[in-house]
Amino acid sequence: MKTQGVVLSLAVADAGRSLAFYRDVVGIESARLEMGMVCLELPGMTIFLAETEAFTKYSREAKRTPLLPVPATDAFLSCAIATVAEVDEIIAAVSASEGKGFVPRSIGHTSGRLQYVGTFTDPDGHLWQLACNLTDTRGEPI
Repeated sequence: MKTQGVVLSLAVADAGRSLAFYRDVVGIESARLEMGMVCLELPGMTIFLAETEAFTKYSREAKRTPLLPVPATDAFLSCAIATVAEVDEIIAAVSASEGKGFVPRSIGHTSGRLQYVGTFTDPDGHLWQLACNLTDTRGEPI
């Protein structure tokens, strides 16, 4: 399979609240409201956050039956972050908002890298993992 990009669509309770959360709290400056959905442009991925009712209606229009159960919950989003300080800053901002931040920690990745990982949920319970590589796959500091 050759892809030209990855798109993820998630159902949310309130698109306006999600826009404010991702733009103002998490710091995704490109977040915007388009066609009633929040659009988050990330490197190599676009995420659409649609209110549950609109998401359900849209997914049923093509064949009159839902394509996916709504809301889908068996996923987490993972992003590479450049610095430990940025991970800490985002987790602190989320913890002071409607989201829930979890204490970041260093973990060994299956690739052999040591990573600093912060995890949070947005106001709708979608799980995010922010990973900053501390070492390369040989264990050498980055």
